[in-house]
This record gives sequence, structure tokens and C-alpha cells, in this order.
Amino acid sequence: MGTFYVCLLAASTVFSLGAFIFGHDTDHGLDHGLDHGDAMPSLFSMRVLSLFVLGFSGISTIAHFVWQFTPVYSALCGLGGGVILGGFAYALVYLFSKEQASSLVSPEDYITQAGRVSVAIPDHGTGEVSVAVKNQLRSVFAVSVDGSAIAESRPVTIVSMAAGTATVKPVS
Repeated sequence: MGTFYVCLLAASTVFSLGAFIFGHDTDHGLDHGLDHGDAMPSLFSMRVLSLFVLGFSGISTIAHFVWQFTPVYSALCGLGGGVILGGFAYALVYLFSKEQASSLVSPEDYITQAGRVSVAIPDHGTGEVSVAVKNQLRSVFAVSVDGSAIAESRPVTIVSMAAGTATVKPVS
């Protein structure tokens, strides 16, 4: 049984290093088709699984060779170590995905925001509006809600956002 733990430890070390070195900004999981919403990481992501197996094999190897536990107790200790290391990996992936998700701007974030016309909007034409969304200054294409012209530097409110173009009305 000791040989199994050592081989699993070596394989899980390579697997964990590969998951972190060759992984990308997103963490693809093995749970296709399940919707987590709100940028929640998956318990079945490669990083979480790789560190669970690494914790299991590492603690099982120590329990078997150093503490001289039976295979059953070594496996139970390994399970505990895997849950702890896998939980740590999940918390880390959650922290990073939460930070990344907070900087993403959706079209709904623009609605009701105050902005300023940076490129004049001609009659029935398209101009540009500067608006602060989630503490980021953004410039978006804009059209007026009634098709009328809006002069440069005029304050506006965004009424709707579709296909990257804001529909705005002048502030009275």
C-alpha cells in the first residue's frame, strides 16, 4: 500500500503543477452543464481536485511511513488532508474569481448612470459619452432617446444600453 501512496503522491504533484502552470485565467471544471452563477468556482475544478489529491496522497504517505498507521487509518488521515488542502484551493480560486468578476461591466450597470457627451451626437446620429461605471471611466457610443442632437460636454443620463451603444437623454 505504501507504493500506491508514493506513486499517487508523485502523480498528484505533477498534476497539481500542471493545473497551476498551464491553467489559464479561468478555471475549467469537470462539471459541464452545471450553472454556478455569480462567478462561483466549481468544487470539481482542476485546481481544487489536484490539490485535494495532493493533500490526500501526501498525508496518506506520511501516515503510512512515518506514523506507521494501517492502510485504513492512513486513508482516513489522507482524506482529512485532502479536504483541508482542497478547501484551501477552493477558497483561493473563489477569492480570485470574485475579484475578477467585480471588475466586469454589464450593460445593466450603465442604466441610470450620469455621463457627459465627449463627441457631439448629431440629429439621428451617433456620438460618444463618457461615464463612470464601477469606478472605471468608460467611453461608449451613444444616440439620443428622441433622435435630437446633443452638444459636446452636455450632461446626460443613460436610459438603456444595447449592442454597445447607449441611449441617452439630456439632463434638464
